[in-house]
Amino acid sequence: MTKARIFVCVAAVMALAVLIRRIGLSEIANQLLNLGTVLPIVLSAGILRLLLQTRAWWIALRADGVQVPQSRLVAVRLASQAAGYLTVLGPIASEPAKVVLLRASGDTARTAPATLVETGSYWFTTVVLGLAGTCAAAFLFVDVRVLWAAAILFTLMSALLVTRRSLLSPLVRLAGPRAPKWLLTAETIERGIRSFRDRQPEAAWRVLALDSIAQLVTLLEVAAVLWAADIRFSFLHVLTIEAAGRMVKIFGAWIPGRIGADESGAAVSFALLGLPPAAGLMLVVARRVRDLLWCTAGIVWAARSRVDRPDPPTGSGQISLCLEEH
Repeated sequence: MTKARIFVCVAAVMALAVLIRRIGLSEIANQLLNLGTVLPIVLSAGILRLLLQTRAWWIALRADGVQVPQSRLVAVRLASQAAGYLTVLGPIASEPAKVVLLRASGDTARTAPATLVETGSYWFTTVVLGLAGTCAAAFLFVDVRVLWAAAILFTLMSALLVTRRSLLSPLVRLAGPRAPKWLLTAETIERGIRSFRDRQPEAAWRVLALDSIAQLVTLLEVAAVLWAADIRFSFLHVLTIEAAGRMVKIFGAWIPGRIGADESGAAVSFALLGLPPAAGLMLVVARRVRDLLWCTAGIVWAARSRVDRPDPPTGSGQISLCLEEH
């Protein structure tokens, strides 16, 4: 671990300590007493979401002629999430990790586009949920500057994901004969991703539907925390809190495990809505416990599988379209 990473981790832990002190240990302890009720719901929702996303991934792979058992896809997803959760800019590492771990199961040239198709679909539904949360916040917040910033962010991301035009082709044309191999590989994979809707329309819609359901499941986690804390809430509150959490994940991706970022974001979003900040911490703690369990399962599988993992293609880390879910 570099000195910069150590500094970031230490700073994040210190910020978390300050946050805990500001909220108060007694209030946090009172909220954490409800963890026994919330954690089983969060774990169950996480398992359901894992199965839905895995099914969507399996459909995308099968549509491109790659046959992989769904049980293996679950293990690969958990292992890649562990790689992403424990590193800086983890989502950039998690997607190439999926391709590398699946290399023994099929042709990588077909595996990479299908894998990123599902990832792109999930992030598109994330953006839609973020926009919905931004609209919900308009009825709850007074400060419209925050709303405009969120709306612009999610709108730009949506445009990048939905457009059928290649974003890398202009760079390839600009580079001409001097275009590096990784850029040419990235362009080929990007074209495969963007053409998936035309080549496999039925599979594309099924993937989108499953990822949309998976997004709705995350709302159950927020509702469970509010219910366990005996807080009166509406669907607008749930949408706003989840959208705020998505923004924190995007901006905090450069922090390993998003230590301190998730906690601060949840506490602030709850406080802005007039809800106990400690309830936001309870939501993050429950999700962290689940994520750590997922990481442990993924690491154990990767260690026991003894899969020969060759180095990923030079361009694989460059063409990831996602920032992953945990």
